[in-house]
Amino acid sequence: MFKQFFINIKESSKVRKRYALWVLLLASLSFIVFSDHGVLKRIKLESQKKELSQKIELEYKYKDSLNKVIKKLQNDTLEIERIAREKYGMVKPGEEVFIIKQKTGN
Repeated sequence: MFKQFFINIKESSKVRKRYALWVLLLASLSFIVFSDHGVLKRIKLESQKKELSQKIELEYKYKDSLNKVIKKLQNDTLEIERIAREKYGMVKPGEEVFIIKQKTGN
């Protein structure tokens, strides 16, 4: 009788240890996956990093195009004249301006 009692105690302690191990393992995995420093957060941050890198690249390209326009306006008098004519309606002395009015859809 005592022998069977001690065998049951040993078996139940093995089962408890096994359950404790599984609980510890599950808690560790959930921490690794779902915590602030976990795998899911890392994946999200990597995708944000990729998007921001693409935006930065586009901004550099835009900056380069603006620098080209600035250099062109600093050095090319014909470009300055073209912009003055188109945007501000300026004309050279002696030129005639014809204003063409377009019909509306009515």
